[in-house]
Amino acid sequence: MKNSKKIVKLLLADDHQMVAESLSLLLSQINWIEVSGIVNNGWQVLDFVKDNEVDIVLADFQMPLLNGIETTIKLRALYPKIKVLMITMKEDAESIKNAIQAGVDGYLMKKNSKEVLEKAILRVIEGDKFFSNDVITVLSAVPNPDNASGKSEVEDSKTISVREFEIIKLIISELSNPEIAEKLNIALSTVTTHRQNIYKKTGVSSAVGLLKWAIKNGLIDEDDIEL
Repeated sequence: MKNSKKIVKLLLADDHQMVAESLSLLLSQINWIEVSGIVNNGWQVLDFVKDNEVDIVLADFQMPLLNGIETTIKLRALYPKIKVLMITMKEDAESIKNAIQAGVDGYLMKKNSKEVLEKAILRVIEGDKFFSNDVITVLSAVPNPDNASGKSEVEDSKTISVREFEIIKLIISELSNPEIAEKLNIALSTVTTHRQNIYKKTGVSSAVGLLKWAIKNGLIDEDDIEL
């Protein structure tokens, strides 16, 4: 967006007025973002986007009447071109997992810096996914056993499951399938299935390609990679 004249029209959805006003002030300092409106629940989001042009909704997780997850699901169904970036204080893995499965384009915490927020909006608008480093840390730390069939939890979805996030980091760390199976205490065949699903969803065919994909989609920061 830094190289484009296009202004990103953003709708801010948060039921805490002081937080919403603070975020709006922060966003006003970014010259390629226009805060088109501020609403305080999901139904107001749907009413607003029906009559106004919106590129991205910056939504809180917890809102009255229609929360962030429910709002995301409805936006995905009715306005699939509108991006949804969740910004919240909810740091537990279950909430993050539910948001991913609902179809959010990104997830970050309210405690993150202005630079992280700007980076997140830019990545999402450009068609990538963005999950802040603390979100990835939470997901990677959660024990999440596979079901009896050994299939990915969201095998038929274009989203990445919590277990797949974990395996992606291990693949990038150059662990082999047997090493991953041992580390996660799961069957080798399950790891093989996950790796195939991950490559299919990301469109890559090697650990190097997966590393590039992870950097592009904000799963890891390029500055954190030691070459």
